[in-house]
Amino acid sequence: MGEIFFDEREDAEVLVVALTARGYGVSWTREGFAGEDDADDRAWVLRVEPFDDDVVALVDAHGGWLPRGGGSAAAPLELPDAPRRSKRG
Repeated sequence: MGEIFFDEREDAEVLVVALTARGYGVSWTREGFAGEDDADDRAWVLRVEPFDDDVVALVDAHGGWLPRGGGSAAAPLELPDAPRRSKRG
């Protein structure tokens, strides 16, 4: 299940309608971030099932944002098996 964040309720509502019309399961709440004291600054968080590339495209079109770059996780880097030695003359 993926999460989508919105600053404005109206933007979140529009995406909820669009996603449910396409058959996605959507739930939404308001959540505050660490250090926020003002309840009005809490973000609207949509949880979408299934979370796929079509959802990501709709997020971009409706002004939402994904945590940590969103979408699928990047492939892990290929690391060497042993330390590399440099040749110094």
